[in-house]
Amino acid sequence: MKAISKQLIAILVVVLVIIVGAIAIFMQQPPITTTTTAVTTTTTAVTTTTAVTTTTTTAVTTTTIITTSTPTTTTTIIKPSNPDTIVVETIGEPDYVDPAVDYETAGGEVITNVYETLTWYDGSTTNIIPWLAESYTISPDGLSYTFKLRQGIKFHDGTPFNAAAVNYSIVRAILIADPDGPAWMLAPLRGAEEFMNKVWAGNATIQDAKEWLAKKPIEIIDDYTVKFNLDYPYAPWPAVLAYPVAAIVSPTYVEAHGGVKIGEHNEWMDRHAEAGTGPYILKSWEPNVITLTRNDNYWGGPKGNIKPSVKTVIIKGVNDANTRLLDLLKGDADFAYVPVTHIDQLIDMSIWLNQRKIVVKPDVADKVRVTGPYETLDIDFIAFNLNIKDESTKKPLDFQPFRDIRVRQAFIYAFDGDTYIKDVLKGFGIRPNGPVPKGMFGYNPNIPTQTYNLTKAKQLLEEAGKDLGFSPSNPKTLTIYYNSGNLAREKASLLLASAINSLNVGLIVTVVPLDWPSFLAKVRAGALPIFMLGWAPDYIDPDDYLVPFAHGEKGTFPIRIGFNDPEINKLVEQQSKEIDPAKRQQIIDQIITKLNEQAIYIWEAQPSGYHVERTWIKGWYYNPAYPGNYYAVLSKG
Repeated sequence: MKAISKQLIAILVVVLVIIVGAIAIFMQQPPITTTTTAVTTTTTAVTTTTAVTTTTTTAVTTTTIITTSTPTTTTTIIKPSNPDTIVVETIGEPDYVDPAVDYETAGGEVITNVYETLTWYDGSTTNIIPWLAESYTISPDGLSYTFKLRQGIKFHDGTPFNAAAVNYSIVRAILIADPDGPAWMLAPLRGAEEFMNKVWAGNATIQDAKEWLAKKPIEIIDDYTVKFNLDYPYAPWPAVLAYPVAAIVSPTYVEAHGGVKIGEHNEWMDRHAEAGTGPYILKSWEPNVITLTRNDNYWGGPKGNIKPSVKTVIIKGVNDANTRLLDLLKGDADFAYVPVTHIDQLIDMSIWLNQRKIVVKPDVADKVRVTGPYETLDIDFIAFNLNIKDESTKKPLDFQPFRDIRVRQAFIYAFDGDTYIKDVLKGFGIRPNGPVPKGMFGYNPNIPTQTYNLTKAKQLLEEAGKDLGFSPSNPKTLTIYYNSGNLAREKASLLLASAINSLNVGLIVTVVPLDWPSFLAKVRAGALPIFMLGWAPDYIDPDDYLVPFAHGEKGTFPIRIGFNDPEINKLVEQQSKEIDPAKRQQIIDQIITKLNEQAIYIWEAQPSGYHVERTWIKGWYYNPAYPGNYYAVLSKG
């Protein structure tokens, strides 16, 4: 596609209210409404490390690697030798660090510390408050949101933050519209969904962009007032604007480093993050080592009380769990991802299993703090690919076992979810009954969980084998892939493979690890027959679970696995627009019931969380609404 040049953007400034400079254009006055200074959701946050990992989209992906500031025992705190540096050891590394396209938690953590959004979360709660915005109002019909912006804030490159930058950033994400990215969340904007459909079809033009922008999805009222116009009332809009896809970037910086191209990544922005207003700047990204450096000119956040203490943050990808644990105990790491398979080296498991209390073992209590359990809003799942493709040719393979619902049902029956929770997650989790987690509006405890029944699994596979051409005398092989270093997923893969292989039906299941980037690439290419991922919320609303898991034309996972049910699609769209909670709940129940009848996913776990950190770390808190750690509130010493 042709690049959208700075000159064209300048034209769009005049014609379509796309302003990249400091030009003030006064439009109609915003509607008279009540000023909103904070929006409170019905879900309150608790805390910390998930027992497994997640990605998305998005996503999603890793167990949290920090902990709280309340020690479990009274101990003498050891002082660190490097109080100005925090070292984190985790698994994997970001896909990208461009907020317009990244859709997984490793990159999300970097973005959260470098970039900021108009709204964000108030500390450890899921309450939405104005962040870069000062306040906002909502029109009586729910179709327009007008934001007053804070003044005096500058990007890392010195460019002033203003309404033009807001407009540029949101429009940029929609122009790029990575089909594997988070831009779909911006679809409620007037005309955005229609335009992004053209981008995803590969035929969007600059003229299409002009015509879309002529509909005024975003209006710049003045230098510090911006108005969003929606196609339909959408209550989660302030929460959508808190997600990194709506992060505000410096237009000057982006234009100096490649600008914007319709339907294409900016390769510089994919690997560099120096264009935000946040408390840290990405200094370098080497293989498995990311270094953030403090923004000494940070504006302080909406309450003026965020003053980053730590100068440098080093995030290392270390796949070996024993190495991470050893480095934590030696003090070479301040935070480490300690999976449930290794947590017994830090906490008294008998107390945990019998009393559900986390107590650190006395021999490490002076070094390590572990807190929890914390209820997350994450869903760990296994997806069946109905359209397995050759990664190089992009053509469907001949053997498509999961197009047969009997095979999908058999794999669900073959997964022992209770054993997985008890033996693999060590009790750090509960069984979900669908894509909406417990604690989120839309969850219905009366919907049954999936059941374990090897007899039914064997019967279904024997029946399906007659049509699909596999039998004990004519076996076929199927591979389960997982991301290397994730021991819980490895054990879950082996648990499922062992169960299927024990049935002796001629379907032989093998288990193969892949590094995180390769794993994600194959998922996105539709090349994995079956895969395990986790989903953490982009924003706190059931729509953020129902679209990604159930909508065949918009959802991240249905698109990747070739699942598309028009009736479910219609219901998903209907529930997002229903303002009556009781009616909306009924629609959500229908969606989950129909999705479960189609047997598209194994609902593995809604993991509980715990946090692991050195005792010299102070200030950490957990928020289930965003990935990773917010380093600006931490201190060490």
